[in-house]
Amino acid sequence: MEFNLQRRASDTVRRRMVVAVMLLATVGSALVLKHGVEAPSSARMSLGGQTSPVVPDFVSVNQSRGLDGPAIDALSTYFDSNKLSYTVIHQGTLDMIEVTRQGAVVRSAPVGAGFPMSSLAVDATAIAATMGDVVATVAGGGRIVMGATAATQNSIIPGDMVTLMGWNGVPATFEVGAVEPDPVVSGVEIVMSVESGVPLGFVRPFSMRAWGFNTRDSAQASLQALQDTWTQRRIRVRLSWQDALLDDTVTQAHIKALLGDFWVVRGTGGALQIDPAWKTAHIAQVNLPLVGPLRCNAVVAVAAAVALQELQDTGLSALVHSGDTRAHGGCFSTRETRSLNGNSGHNLSRHTWGAAIDINPSQNPYGGVSRMDGRVIDAFRRHGFIWGGSFIVPDPMHFEYVGQ
Repeated sequence: MEFNLQRRASDTVRRRMVVAVMLLATVGSALVLKHGVEAPSSARMSLGGQTSPVVPDFVSVNQSRGLDGPAIDALSTYFDSNKLSYTVIHQGTLDMIEVTRQGAVVRSAPVGAGFPMSSLAVDATAIAATMGDVVATVAGGGRIVMGATAATQNSIIPGDMVTLMGWNGVPATFEVGAVEPDPVVSGVEIVMSVESGVPLGFVRPFSMRAWGFNTRDSAQASLQALQDTWTQRRIRVRLSWQDALLDDTVTQAHIKALLGDFWVVRGTGGALQIDPAWKTAHIAQVNLPLVGPLRCNAVVAVAAAVALQELQDTGLSALVHSGDTRAHGGCFSTRETRSLNGNSGHNLSRHTWGAAIDINPSQNPYGGVSRMDGRVIDAFRRHGFIWGGSFIVPDPMHFEYVGQ
Protein backbone atom coordinates (compact mmCIF):
# COMPACT_ATOMS: atom_id res chain seq x y z
CA MET A 1 0.00 0.00 0.00
CA GLU A 2 1.09 3.57 -0.62
CA PHE A 3 -0.12 6.96 0.45
CA ASN A 4 1.11 10.53 0.30
CA LEU A 5 1.36 12.50 3.53
CA GLN A 6 2.74 15.73 2.06
CA ARG A 7 -0.01 18.26 2.64
CA ARG A 8 0.07 21.87 3.77
CA ALA A 9 -2.38 22.98 6.46
CA SER A 10 -2.87 26.12 8.51
CA ASP A 11 -3.06 24.54 11.93
CA THR A 12 -2.46 21.30 13.79
CA VAL A 13 -6.13 20.34 13.91
CA ARG A 14 -6.56 20.63 10.16
CA ARG A 15 -3.32 18.74 9.53
CA ARG A 16 -4.48 15.86 11.70
CA MET A 17 -7.85 15.75 9.91
CA VAL A 18 -6.30 15.84 6.45
CA VAL A 19 -3.78 13.12 7.20
CA ALA A 20 -6.35 10.91 8.91
CA VAL A 21 -8.75 11.20 5.96
CA MET A 22 -5.96 10.35 3.51
CA LEU A 23 -5.00 7.33 5.58
CA LEU A 24 -8.60 6.15 5.81
CA ALA A 25 -8.98 6.42 2.06
CA THR A 26 -5.76 4.61 1.30
CA VAL A 27 -5.21 1.89 3.85
CA GLY A 28 -8.74 1.24 4.99
CA SER A 29 -10.82 2.16 8.00
CA ALA A 30 -10.33 -1.22 9.65
CA LEU A 31 -6.61 -0.58 10.09
CA VAL A 32 -7.13 2.84 11.63
CA LEU A 33 -9.89 1.68 13.93
CA LYS A 34 -7.92 -1.31 15.14
CA HIS A 35 -4.52 0.33 15.41
CA GLY A 36 -5.18 3.99 16.11
CA VAL A 37 -3.10 6.32 18.21
CA GLU A 38 -4.61 5.05 21.45
CA ALA A 39 -4.13 1.47 22.58
CA PRO A 40 -7.20 -0.73 22.17
CA SER A 41 -9.56 -0.96 25.13
CA SER A 42 -8.33 -4.43 26.07
CA ALA A 43 -4.79 -3.11 26.38
CA ARG A 44 -5.93 -0.14 28.45
CA MET A 45 -7.74 -2.49 30.78
CA SER A 46 -4.59 -4.54 31.23
CA LEU A 47 -2.43 -1.46 31.80
CA GLY A 48 -4.74 0.69 33.89
CA GLY A 49 -8.05 -1.01 34.53
CA GLN A 50 -6.86 -3.04 37.52
CA THR A 51 -6.62 -2.17 41.18
CA SER A 52 -3.30 -0.49 41.83
CA PRO A 53 -0.76 -3.26 42.50
CA VAL A 54 1.57 -3.03 45.47
CA VAL A 55 5.09 -3.10 44.06
CA PRO A 56 7.86 -3.43 46.66
CA ASP A 57 10.37 -0.59 46.87
CA PHE A 58 13.76 -1.15 45.28
CA VAL A 59 16.55 0.62 43.43
CA SER A 60 17.40 -0.61 39.93
CA VAL A 61 20.69 0.00 38.12
CA ASN A 62 21.35 -0.94 34.51
CA GLN A 63 23.68 -0.26 31.62
CA SER A 64 22.60 -0.07 28.01
CA ARG A 65 22.24 -3.58 26.54
CA GLY A 66 23.24 -5.32 29.76
CA LEU A 67 25.67 -5.18 32.68
CA ASP A 68 29.30 -6.13 32.17
CA GLY A 69 31.41 -8.00 34.75
CA PRO A 70 33.24 -4.94 36.14
CA ALA A 71 29.92 -3.16 36.66
CA ILE A 72 28.44 -6.14 38.54
CA ASP A 73 31.53 -6.35 40.78
CA ALA A 74 31.54 -2.61 41.51
CA LEU A 75 27.81 -2.49 42.21
CA SER A 76 28.03 -5.53 44.48
CA THR A 77 30.77 -3.80 46.47
CA TYR A 78 28.67 -0.62 46.71
CA PHE A 79 25.55 -2.46 47.88
CA ASP A 80 27.54 -4.55 50.37
CA SER A 81 29.11 -1.41 51.83
CA ASN A 82 25.64 0.04 52.34
CA LYS A 83 24.37 -3.22 53.92
CA LEU A 84 21.71 -3.72 51.23
CA SER A 85 20.30 -6.91 49.77
CA TYR A 86 20.63 -7.18 45.99
CA THR A 87 20.29 -9.48 43.01
CA VAL A 88 21.12 -9.64 39.31
CA ILE A 89 18.23 -9.52 36.83
CA HIS A 90 18.51 -11.33 33.49
CA GLN A 91 16.50 -9.85 30.64
CA GLY A 92 16.01 -10.38 26.90
CA THR A 93 13.58 -11.85 24.38
CA LEU A 94 12.45 -15.47 24.17
CA ASP A 95 10.38 -16.66 21.22
CA MET A 96 7.06 -18.31 22.07
CA ILE A 97 6.38 -21.27 19.77
CA GLU A 98 3.04 -22.49 21.04
CA VAL A 99 0.34 -22.09 23.68
CA THR A 100 -1.88 -25.02 24.60
CA ARG A 101 -4.79 -25.49 26.98
CA GLN A 102 -5.60 -29.00 28.12
CA GLY A 103 -3.90 -30.31 25.01
CA ALA A 104 -5.67 -27.99 22.54
CA VAL A 105 -3.66 -25.37 20.66
CA VAL A 106 -4.53 -21.80 21.65
CA ARG A 107 -1.88 -20.10 19.54
CA SER A 108 1.06 -21.36 17.50
CA ALA A 109 3.70 -19.96 15.17
CA PRO A 110 4.70 -21.56 11.85
CA VAL A 111 7.46 -24.17 11.96
CA GLY A 112 10.79 -22.48 12.67
CA ALA A 113 9.13 -19.26 13.85
CA GLY A 114 8.12 -17.77 17.19
CA PHE A 115 6.38 -14.78 18.73
CA PRO A 116 8.99 -12.52 20.43
CA MET A 117 8.25 -12.16 24.14
CA SER A 118 10.13 -9.79 26.43
CA SER A 119 11.30 -11.95 29.32
CA LEU A 120 12.97 -11.58 32.68
CA ALA A 121 14.66 -14.09 34.98
CA VAL A 122 15.22 -13.47 38.70
CA ASP A 123 16.95 -15.56 41.32
CA ALA A 124 14.22 -17.56 43.06
CA THR A 125 15.32 -16.44 46.52
CA ALA A 126 15.09 -12.74 45.56
CA ILE A 127 11.85 -12.55 43.57
CA ALA A 128 9.56 -11.72 46.48
CA ALA A 129 11.63 -8.69 47.49
CA THR A 130 10.94 -6.80 44.25
CA MET A 131 7.91 -8.54 42.68
CA GLY A 132 5.90 -9.88 45.58
CA ASP A 133 4.92 -13.26 46.97
CA VAL A 134 2.71 -14.44 44.09
CA VAL A 135 5.45 -14.09 41.50
CA ALA A 136 7.95 -15.61 43.91
CA THR A 137 5.77 -18.66 44.59
CA VAL A 138 4.98 -19.30 40.93
CA ALA A 139 8.40 -18.67 39.41
CA GLY A 140 10.22 -20.24 42.33
CA GLY A 141 8.22 -23.40 41.66
CA GLY A 142 9.38 -23.67 38.06
CA ARG A 143 6.34 -22.10 36.39
CA ILE A 144 6.15 -18.76 34.59
CA VAL A 145 4.21 -15.55 35.25
CA MET A 146 2.62 -13.61 32.41
CA GLY A 147 2.14 -9.85 32.39
CA ALA A 148 -1.54 -8.93 32.11
CA THR A 149 -1.28 -7.17 28.74
CA ALA A 150 0.66 -10.02 27.16
CA ALA A 151 -1.79 -12.57 28.55
CA THR A 152 -4.70 -10.68 27.01
CA GLN A 153 -2.95 -10.29 23.66
CA ASN A 154 -2.16 -14.00 23.46
CA SER A 155 -5.41 -15.31 25.06
CA ILE A 156 -3.40 -16.93 27.85
CA ILE A 157 -4.84 -17.89 31.24
CA PRO A 158 -3.31 -19.60 34.27
CA GLY A 159 -2.91 -23.31 33.65
CA ASP A 160 -1.99 -22.92 29.98
CA MET A 161 1.23 -24.48 28.73
CA VAL A 162 3.70 -22.22 26.89
CA THR A 163 6.57 -23.56 24.79
CA LEU A 164 9.57 -21.24 24.44
CA MET A 165 12.58 -21.61 22.18
CA GLY A 166 15.80 -21.30 24.15
CA TRP A 167 18.74 -19.22 23.09
CA ASN A 168 20.61 -22.51 22.86
CA GLY A 169 18.12 -23.86 20.31
CA VAL A 170 16.45 -26.15 22.85
CA PRO A 171 12.69 -25.66 23.41
CA ALA A 172 11.10 -25.95 26.83
CA THR A 173 7.48 -25.96 27.99
CA PHE A 174 6.24 -24.15 31.11
CA GLU A 175 2.94 -23.94 32.88
CA VAL A 176 1.54 -20.43 33.34
CA GLY A 177 1.12 -20.16 37.10
CA ALA A 178 -0.25 -16.62 37.30
CA VAL A 179 -1.15 -13.51 35.34
CA GLU A 180 -0.01 -10.36 37.16
CA PRO A 181 -0.44 -6.62 36.50
CA ASP A 182 2.23 -5.17 34.25
CA PRO A 183 3.82 -2.93 36.95
CA VAL A 184 4.36 -5.98 39.18
CA VAL A 185 6.36 -7.77 36.48
CA SER A 186 8.29 -4.62 35.48
CA GLY A 187 6.38 -4.39 32.21
CA VAL A 188 7.78 -7.55 30.64
CA GLU A 189 5.66 -10.29 29.10
CA ILE A 190 7.16 -13.33 30.86
CA VAL A 191 8.86 -13.76 34.23
CA MET A 192 10.67 -16.92 35.30
CA SER A 193 13.33 -17.88 37.79
CA VAL A 194 17.00 -17.84 36.88
CA GLU A 195 16.97 -21.56 37.54
CA SER A 196 14.30 -22.05 34.86
CA GLY A 197 16.18 -19.85 32.42
CA VAL A 198 19.49 -21.66 32.58
CA PRO A 199 18.38 -24.74 30.57
CA LEU A 200 17.24 -22.31 27.84
CA GLY A 201 20.60 -20.57 27.77
CA PHE A 202 18.70 -17.49 28.94
CA VAL A 203 21.57 -15.86 30.80
CA ARG A 204 22.08 -12.13 30.24
CA PRO A 205 22.76 -9.92 33.26
CA PHE A 206 20.85 -6.76 32.47
CA SER A 207 20.36 -4.91 35.74
CA MET A 208 20.82 -5.14 39.48
CA ARG A 209 18.19 -4.45 42.10
CA ALA A 210 18.84 -3.51 45.70
CA TRP A 211 16.42 -3.26 48.62
CA GLY A 212 16.38 -3.02 52.38
CA PHE A 213 16.44 0.76 52.75
CA ASN A 214 15.02 2.13 55.97
CA THR A 215 12.99 4.80 54.17
CA ARG A 216 12.39 6.13 50.68
CA ASP A 217 14.37 9.22 51.65
CA SER A 218 17.39 7.07 52.47
CA ALA A 219 16.95 5.25 49.16
CA GLN A 220 16.88 8.61 47.38
CA ALA A 221 20.09 9.67 49.14
CA SER A 222 21.78 6.40 48.21
CA LEU A 223 20.65 6.82 44.60
CA GLN A 224 22.20 10.28 44.46
CA ALA A 225 25.43 9.01 45.99
CA LEU A 226 25.59 6.18 43.47
CA GLN A 227 25.02 8.54 40.55
CA ASP A 228 27.74 10.86 41.86
CA THR A 229 30.14 7.92 42.19
CA TRP A 230 29.43 6.57 38.71
CA THR A 231 29.58 9.75 36.66
CA GLN A 232 32.06 8.20 34.22
CA ARG A 233 29.95 5.11 33.53
CA ARG A 234 26.92 4.93 31.28
CA ILE A 235 24.37 3.63 33.76
CA ARG A 236 20.85 4.51 34.79
CA VAL A 237 19.69 4.42 38.41
CA ARG A 238 15.96 4.37 39.08
CA LEU A 239 13.69 4.07 42.07
CA SER A 240 10.77 1.69 41.62
CA TRP A 241 8.23 4.34 42.64
CA GLN A 242 9.54 7.09 40.36
CA ASP A 243 7.46 8.45 37.49
CA ALA A 244 8.52 7.67 33.94
CA LEU A 245 11.17 9.88 32.38
CA LEU A 246 10.28 12.19 29.50
CA ASP A 247 11.94 9.91 26.95
CA ASP A 248 11.31 6.51 28.56
CA THR A 249 10.53 3.78 26.07
CA VAL A 250 7.30 1.84 26.49
CA THR A 251 7.07 -1.89 26.92
CA GLN A 252 7.02 -4.35 24.05
CA ALA A 253 3.49 -5.36 25.04
CA HIS A 254 2.45 -1.72 24.69
CA ILE A 255 4.02 -1.48 21.22
CA LYS A 256 2.15 -4.62 20.19
CA ALA A 257 -1.08 -3.08 21.45
CA LEU A 258 -0.43 -0.01 19.32
CA LEU A 259 1.02 -1.57 16.19
CA GLY A 260 0.22 -5.27 16.18
CA ASP A 261 1.98 -8.57 16.86
CA PHE A 262 3.91 -10.82 14.48
CA TRP A 263 6.00 -13.97 14.43
CA VAL A 264 9.68 -13.95 13.49
CA VAL A 265 12.15 -16.40 11.97
CA ARG A 266 15.68 -15.75 13.19
CA GLY A 267 18.67 -16.18 10.90
CA THR A 268 22.39 -15.87 11.49
CA GLY A 269 23.89 -12.64 12.74
CA GLY A 270 20.59 -11.30 14.02
CA ALA A 271 18.84 -11.47 10.64
CA LEU A 272 15.05 -11.60 10.87
CA GLN A 273 12.10 -12.56 8.73
CA ILE A 274 8.71 -11.43 9.99
CA ASP A 275 5.11 -12.45 9.34
CA PRO A 276 4.37 -11.24 5.78
CA ALA A 277 0.67 -10.89 6.56
CA TRP A 278 1.46 -8.38 9.33
CA LYS A 279 3.86 -6.54 7.05
CA THR A 280 1.26 -6.24 4.30
CA ALA A 281 -1.35 -4.95 6.75
CA HIS A 282 0.84 -2.44 8.59
CA ILE A 283 3.85 -1.34 6.55
CA ALA A 284 3.28 1.24 3.82
CA GLN A 285 5.34 3.17 1.32
CA VAL A 286 4.72 6.73 2.51
CA ASN A 287 5.71 10.16 1.26
CA LEU A 288 6.53 12.25 4.32
CA PRO A 289 6.82 16.03 4.39
CA LEU A 290 10.48 17.20 4.29
CA VAL A 291 11.70 13.60 4.01
CA GLY A 292 10.04 12.06 0.96
CA PRO A 293 9.43 8.35 0.30
CA LEU A 294 10.00 5.89 3.15
CA ARG A 295 8.63 2.53 4.24
CA CYS A 296 7.03 2.97 7.64
CA ASN A 297 4.23 1.74 9.86
CA ALA A 298 1.03 3.39 8.62
CA VAL A 299 0.01 4.56 12.10
CA VAL A 300 3.47 5.94 12.89
CA ALA A 301 3.60 7.67 9.51
CA VAL A 302 0.53 9.73 10.40
CA ALA A 303 2.13 11.06 13.59
CA ALA A 304 5.51 11.66 11.92
CA ALA A 305 3.82 13.50 9.06
CA VAL A 306 2.07 15.88 11.44
CA ALA A 307 5.36 16.63 13.24
CA LEU A 308 7.24 17.19 9.99
CA GLN A 309 4.44 19.28 8.50
CA GLU A 310 4.53 21.45 11.60
CA LEU A 311 8.24 22.09 11.05
CA GLN A 312 7.59 22.93 7.41
CA ASP A 313 4.72 25.26 8.22
CA THR A 314 6.81 27.19 10.75
CA GLY A 315 9.70 27.78 8.37
CA LEU A 316 12.00 25.13 9.83
CA SER A 317 12.34 22.85 6.79
CA ALA A 318 16.13 23.27 6.70
CA LEU A 319 16.43 21.42 10.02
CA VAL A 320 15.57 18.08 8.35
CA HIS A 321 17.99 16.74 5.76
CA SER A 322 15.86 14.63 3.47
CA GLY A 323 18.60 12.89 1.47
CA ASP A 324 20.57 11.87 4.54
CA THR A 325 17.42 10.69 6.32
CA ARG A 326 16.32 8.53 3.37
CA ALA A 327 19.78 7.16 2.58
CA HIS A 328 21.13 6.48 6.06
CA GLY A 329 18.14 6.74 8.40
CA GLY A 330 14.67 5.50 7.57
CA CYS A 331 11.86 3.90 9.50
CA PHE A 332 11.02 0.22 8.83
CA SER A 333 13.93 -2.21 9.20
CA THR A 334 13.75 -5.78 10.51
CA ARG A 335 16.64 -6.28 12.91
CA GLU A 336 17.68 -6.83 16.48
CA THR A 337 18.75 -3.94 18.69
CA ARG A 338 22.22 -2.51 18.43
CA SER A 339 24.64 -3.69 21.09
CA LEU A 340 27.86 -2.14 22.30
CA ASN A 341 28.91 -5.31 24.14
CA GLY A 342 27.94 -7.86 21.49
CA ASN A 343 24.77 -9.15 23.18
CA SER A 344 21.46 -7.83 21.90
CA GLY A 345 19.51 -10.26 24.09
CA HIS A 346 17.57 -11.21 20.92
CA ASN A 347 15.59 -8.00 21.50
CA LEU A 348 13.94 -6.52 18.42
CA SER A 349 14.61 -2.98 17.35
CA ARG A 350 11.48 -0.84 17.33
CA HIS A 351 12.29 -0.28 13.67
CA THR A 352 11.00 -3.84 13.17
CA TRP A 353 7.52 -2.51 13.93
CA GLY A 354 8.21 0.54 11.78
CA ALA A 355 7.79 2.44 15.05
CA ALA A 356 10.92 4.59 14.86
CA ILE A 357 12.32 7.06 12.38
CA ASP A 358 15.96 8.16 12.20
CA ILE A 359 16.40 11.82 11.26
CA ASN A 360 19.69 13.40 10.09
CA PRO A 361 21.73 10.29 11.04
CA SER A 362 25.09 11.44 9.66
CA GLN A 363 25.15 14.38 12.06
CA ASN A 364 23.66 12.43 14.97
CA PRO A 365 25.42 9.05 15.16
CA TYR A 366 24.55 6.33 17.64
CA GLY A 367 26.61 6.83 20.77
CA GLY A 368 27.81 10.22 19.54
CA VAL A 369 27.21 13.89 20.22
CA SER A 370 23.79 15.24 19.34
CA ARG A 371 23.46 17.96 16.72
CA MET A 372 19.69 17.59 16.57
CA ASP A 373 17.95 20.96 16.78
CA GLY A 374 15.72 21.19 19.84
CA ARG A 375 12.80 22.39 17.74
CA VAL A 376 12.81 19.08 15.85
CA ILE A 377 12.85 17.20 19.14
CA ASP A 378 9.96 19.23 20.51
CA ALA A 379 7.86 18.74 17.37
CA PHE A 380 8.19 14.96 17.50
CA ARG A 381 7.57 14.82 21.24
CA ARG A 382 4.36 16.78 20.78
CA HIS A 383 3.06 14.12 18.41
CA GLY A 384 3.73 10.89 20.28
CA PHE A 385 7.47 10.26 19.96
CA ILE A 386 10.31 9.98 22.43
CA TRP A 387 13.85 11.06 21.55
CA GLY A 388 16.81 8.67 21.64
CA GLY A 389 19.27 11.38 22.59
CA SER A 390 18.17 10.86 26.21
CA PHE A 391 18.97 7.12 26.20
CA ILE A 392 21.78 5.75 28.37
CA VAL A 393 23.84 5.41 25.20
CA PRO A 394 22.58 8.42 23.22
CA ASP A 395 20.95 7.73 19.87
CA PRO A 396 20.21 11.32 18.82
CA MET A 397 18.96 10.44 15.31
CA HIS A 398 16.24 8.21 16.79
CA PHE A 399 12.59 9.20 17.30
CA GLU A 400 10.41 6.37 18.61
CA TYR A 401 6.62 6.33 18.55
CA VAL A 402 4.93 5.59 21.89
CA GLY A 403 1.43 6.79 21.08
CA GLN A 404 1.06 9.53 23.66
